[in-house]
Order: sequence, then C-alpha cells, then structure tokens
Amino acid sequence: MSDMYNQDTKGDKRTLIAVVLSVIVITAGFMIQGTLFPSAPPPAPAAAAAPAAPSGPVAATGTTVGTPAVAQALVATPPAGTPAGLPAIEAPVAERSYTVETDLLKAVFTNKGGDLVSLKLKQHKDRDGAVDLVLAGKEGPEGFSLAFGGPGAPAVADLMNARMIDERTIEFSRTFLANVPGKTDPVPFTLRKAYNFRNGEYLFGVAVTLENSLNEYLPLNQGGFAYTLRYGPQVGPNYNHLSKNSDYRKIVTLQEGKKKAENPKNTSWNPKSQPTWSAVSGKYFTFIAIPELASYTTTYTPGTSADIGPTTRLEFSRPAIAASRQTDAYYFYFGPKTEAQLAKYEYADKNAFGKSGLGLVNAMDGSGILGWLETALKFAMNLFYKLIPNFGVAIILVTLLVKVILFPLTKKGSISTARMQELQPRMQEIQTKYKANPQKMNQEMAEFYKKEGYNPMSGCLPLLIQFPLFIAMYNLFNTHFDLRGALFIPGWIPDLAAPETIWNFAPFKIPLLGWSDLRLLPIVYLVSQLVYGKFTQQPQTGPAAKQMKFMMYGMPIMFFFILYDVPSGLLVYWIASNLLTIVQQIAINDILKARKAAQAGKDEVTPRLQKGAKPGKGSKR
Repeated sequence: MSDMYNQDTKGDKRTLIAVVLSVIVITAGFMIQGTLFPSAPPPAPAAAAAPAAPSGPVAATGTTVGTPAVAQALVATPPAGTPAGLPAIEAPVAERSYTVETDLLKAVFTNKGGDLVSLKLKQHKDRDGAVDLVLAGKEGPEGFSLAFGGPGAPAVADLMNARMIDERTIEFSRTFLANVPGKTDPVPFTLRKAYNFRNGEYLFGVAVTLENSLNEYLPLNQGGFAYTLRYGPQVGPNYNHLSKNSDYRKIVTLQEGKKKAENPKNTSWNPKSQPTWSAVSGKYFTFIAIPELASYTTTYTPGTSADIGPTTRLEFSRPAIAASRQTDAYYFYFGPKTEAQLAKYEYADKNAFGKSGLGLVNAMDGSGILGWLETALKFAMNLFYKLIPNFGVAIILVTLLVKVILFPLTKKGSISTARMQELQPRMQEIQTKYKANPQKMNQEMAEFYKKEGYNPMSGCLPLLIQFPLFIAMYNLFNTHFDLRGALFIPGWIPDLAAPETIWNFAPFKIPLLGWSDLRLLPIVYLVSQLVYGKFTQQPQTGPAAKQMKFMMYGMPIMFFFILYDVPSGLLVYWIASNLLTIVQQIAINDILKARKAAQAGKDEVTPRLQKGAKPGKGSKR
C-alpha cells in the first residue's frame, strides 16, 4: 500500500488516510459499545414480618461470633457444644433444597446459609432450557449469602431452619453465639433471611433481621460493619462460550440521580457516593440491587474464574447496629432488560410491590443521538413481524422499505456521479491550468460548477445516509430483546442476535484472528459487496483509479474481518441492502443510458439549428 501512496498526489494521500481513519473510528466505536439518592428505609417486605423461629432443645452445633477484641476472625470455630446455662440451638442436621415459584420465576434455595442457588425465568429459554440467572461455578453460588463483618468476610455456611410463611415467601433462621467483652458466656442472637416473591414480578424482596436475646445492642461490629450481603460470582446465563458481540457484563449505577457505567479492573472498587441502586447488566438480562438502607457501603469485585470466565461480585455492607433488633429491606430485580418490565417501577399502581420512582429504565443501554432512528426502525420491524412472524423476513422488508424511501436520493446521487464523470476532463484542465495558483483554481472551479449547475457533494449524500442507518441497525440488532433467539433459517441462522456458524473447529483457533467458527454470512456479505461495487462504481482514470480500486476491493475485505462476529441480523440487513441496491442500480443505469442517449441526440441537433440560423446562409438579400 505504501507504493500506492508514493505514486499518488498529496490529495490522494489525504483521501486514503481519511478512509482508513474512518474505518478505524467505526471499528473502535463498535468495540467500545457499552446516580443516586438513598431513600429512607420503608417498611420491610412481607417476608420481613415473619414470626420468630420456633425454639426447642436440639443438639447444638452453633457458630460462635467474636468481636475483634476477642478473635482475629469474626466467625470463629464453633464450640464442641452449647455452653452450660444457655438454651440449645435449633438447627437441621442435613442440607436441603427448597423451591418457590411464581408465574414468571422458579427460585431454588438451600438451607446452607439460606442462599439462592437457582433462579430460572420461565418465559425465556436458553440452549439448556429456561434461562438461569444464577451462575454458580465450581466454588458454588453466592446468591445473597451473608457474612458477619465487612466486604470479603467469610460467608455464613451453617445449616439454617427453613419455613414457608406462604406459598411465595420463605424464611431461613438460625441462632448464633457472640463473644462479648466483659461477659463470661457468649451472647445468643438470631439471624433471619426472608424472601418474598409476587406473581407477575421479576422484582422480589429480601428482609434481613437480626435480634439480640438480651435488651442490648447487637454484638456485631467488625471494622464498623454488622454484616455484608453479597451476590456472585456472576449473573447468568453463561456467556463465556459466545463471542464478545453476543453478550457482556457491566456495572451500572444510579448515583445522585445520574446513570453511571462503571468498569472496575481486577480490584475491588467502591463508588464515591452511595448508589440508589447497583446493577450487573448484560445485553438482554440485568440484576439490579436496591438496598433500602439509610447507609451502606457498596463493593464491586471483578475477577476471572477458570470455569465461568469473567466474574462480578456485588457486596452491600451494613454499618454496625445500635439496637437490639433490626430489620433491613432489600429489593432485587432479576429479569429481562426491557422497558416494558423496568418502567413498571416508576408508578406504584403498575407493580405488585407498590414501588415508584426507582429509575430502573436507566439500566438499559442508551441509543445516543440516533435513538429516534433506532426507534423508528424497531417500530417498522415489529410491524412487519406481526404480518410475517419471522424476524429475518421482517429485517429484509425493513431494508426494502428504506430503499424505497431513499430511492429519489440514490437516483440523484447516481446521476450526479455520472455527471461528474462527464465534467472530469474539463475539471482537470482547470486544475492543471491554475495549479500554481490554488486560490484562482478554487474560484474557477466554483464558477464552473455554477455554470454547469453541478453540486460536487450531491453524489456523497446517499453514502452519508448509509452510515447513520448502519449504526442504528447495529444498535437495534445488538439490544432489541425480541431478536434474542429469533430463528430465521432452521439449521443455519437460529439466532439473529448472535453470529451464525456452519462449522465449529474448537479448541483450535486461527492464529492472530482467534476464530474457532466458520461462518457463511460474512462470506455471502463479501461476495455481495464486491458485486455491489461493480455495479455502483464509475470507471476512473489516473490516480483516482487506484483509490477506486481500493474502495472496490480493499474496503469490503477489511469489513469482512470487522463484521465476522457481529450479530447475524446485521449481516442479513447488509446483504439484503446490497442485493436490493444492485437491482436498484440496474434500474438507475437504464435511466442514465436513456438520459445519455437523449443528451447525445440533443447535442447533435443543436449545432445544426445554430448553423441554419446564421445570417447570410441560404440566400442573399
């Protein structure tokens, strides 16, 4: 390519550099693509009102909790038995699972710590069945595990008592022993974790209750914290096997009323101000935590696991409690990242929990200045889908609609390009004649354009329109929830929101590229783009011919690599656009030929008329 640059003029160099930079900017844009006032603690969810766990003399295996002055670790090794004079601690002897179901969710819990181990969305499917948003890994899930102390403290793993308060509310409870300075015997206190679900809701409540058996402050203070509620290691479904364009995870918060997207590296990180809510957001599903505490500390800890890939742990640490009994309420949204679901929590009458003004729609990805165009394309695509229930067909029909709407501009641009070819020799004469005087050359060129009625920018208009459409289409196919798992062609394109594949040769990867899949759509795109260039590019001579050759062959090849892993829907759109443009260009070429023939006939007749009109010709007077 350097030889090409050496042979061209300085203007040609700038043009080619601009093209390459444009590609780099577009590529970088695609790769990069991806607030809060604390509220006063309201009454706890229904689950928080659970009565105390029944008591009774059962063999004790309780954990002893020590203060920093007594023990280095907050959770110490449990004693051999219950100290003399203290009531026996009730506890189960074996781990057991419990299931709570609504019309939308199926939640599975374990009595080991009272943690959530599975949360399946009944109405959304994955390759293994219903989508499970609890992604565990080899070390097990941390679905609302609780630790006495601050961030990083070991989670409570004791077996807890479980009881169903009603068909959609479950409570786990356990009595622990705390070593308190100045007291001979450990002080018992009780922990309760209650989960409350409602039909029609992806939101559910979690109530954490701590109660001292004595009328004294709860004996929990490790570095200023009473306990930490955490979720991890990652929000499902599993996306490690998919390409980077298929799914992602990022931290989104609402701080002081403003949405903030966070990207902490491989170290724990705390926001500067207390978030109203924190979310681990994927392309299609999101986990949003809404602690209804007056004060708490949020900690985000990203990392990597050998079996599930990237991880993102959220921890909410509650300050030490200056009371003998305390109930803290939390709400968690665990479901699809759609406006229809998230906007319900702006109005109390739209959701079963009566929540309002939560601003959960901020967890969705923004569309920027092209949001209006993306919305219009989405509306048209959904409309066509209602007529023909196949989103692949809907994409093609949207492409056809866009081509019809833009045909007048495309026709004008093609005529302008053909006109430029006709004027090119005379333009080169002016450029050669005034080469030493650029100011005079620009003046002459402007007068020449005015005389000929030619606008040099008119040929660029269709191309300029294509880029906003492409970006809006890319965003649409990347975020439109209905495209997730949308089938186009059985056996080939099962998901328009993900790259298709006709042969997976993993674990082998193509060196440098890292590809483990052979994809057919990018190849079809490349062929269609090359054919498209043959029909739409006008023949050039001189240095411009080399630029045109690069545009015709170099750009499609570059975009082949850029678009290799993009969602199938985007390539379906681009291929359909190329094929429709070829048909459109054939029609425009016929118009240009007819126009050229008419102009040739006019040019042939005009000199004859002018010759016959001259005085002194034909007869003398």
